[in-house]
Amino acid sequence: MSFIFTAYCQSLVTGVKFDVGVDEYKPKINLRKSIILAAIAIILMALAGWLLARENFYQMLEAVRSANHLLIAAAIAIYYLSVIVWAARWQTALSSIKCKTRFGVRYLILCATIFLNNITPFARVGGDPFGRVYMLNKLENTSYSAGMASSIGEHLLAPVVMVSFLMAGLFMRFGKGSLLLGSIIIAVWVLLSLGIIFGPRFFLKRKVAVRGISKFVSRVLGWFGKNKNTQEIMEELENFYSRTYATIDKGKTVLWIGLWSLLTGLLDIFRLYTVFLALGYYPDFSMLLIAYTLQPVVGLIPFLPGGLVLIEGSLISLFTLFGVPLNLAMAATAIERGISFVLSTIVGAGVFSYLGVRIAMKPEVQN
Repeated sequence: MSFIFTAYCQSLVTGVKFDVGVDEYKPKINLRKSIILAAIAIILMALAGWLLARENFYQMLEAVRSANHLLIAAAIAIYYLSVIVWAARWQTALSSIKCKTRFGVRYLILCATIFLNNITPFARVGGDPFGRVYMLNKLENTSYSAGMASSIGEHLLAPVVMVSFLMAGLFMRFGKGSLLLGSIIIAVWVLLSLGIIFGPRFFLKRKVAVRGISKFVSRVLGWFGKNKNTQEIMEELENFYSRTYATIDKGKTVLWIGLWSLLTGLLDIFRLYTVFLALGYYPDFSMLLIAYTLQPVVGLIPFLPGGLVLIEGSLISLFTLFGVPLNLAMAATAIERGISFVLSTIVGAGVFSYLGVRIAMKPEVQN
């Protein structure tokens, strides 16, 4: 595991070459910022502890203990079924740029990607796209530009699904009784969806900011002793733009990616619904729609790995706002995060170690 993690970290710093030793890189730490973030985290944890102490923490533990174990097992199965759907969506993007990979390898890479996402401050950044692109290159010999293009391309419609679920939840909760508010919600949904769909197409097709990004990348690489010609970087970036655009240029590909994204979202909502059923509670569907969008958004806030504490606090607040008893809200959050964070991290760490051994055993790596 240490081998792949060291090489992976070097790949983030140097691009694709690995001749800079770990000892040569000395990251700069903003002490003031680190202290502020640590203080905020401590305050949040103290606040959570204070709330738990007030509302009888043992009631929540009793709710978890008495939950239907068969339904919790079903929720776990649904979680890993959604990873299968994710792997299928990724292959759709890869196929659009003529890249073939094995399903088993893609599935294992995504499990390891989830682990990397969970242990990095920015969810969906530490492992996705950089980690899985690196592992795909080492295991399937897929080029970095193709891997990055497929990773970004298969995610382009996910925000549309997220916005659609959020607006549907808000409309069901607040828009039914007010024509004006309902119309505003629908208008915002249409505008956001159109911007998400056509904005990246324009950006990629026109190859916006290629020269500026190339200069920036060249300068950053220079800081680490990696002098690379700006023109060469521009050519690689243009190739990346072209491949990424190819993943969203074909109507059939976009349709399949959209359907896979929709199915992934529905499975996530169904998993949360199953968790509440395990606790003997029938949740409001609009609450589930909003809760689905809450986790990825809050997880992007750069405080703690995987949005730890922030996501839990946000989910509990949302559930109680929708009338869920506090002990059940905490129990549902504990089970849900136990599956999507704790269990996925443990399984992903094991898979990450296994893939590290496989990469280390490859002849070209040994040489």
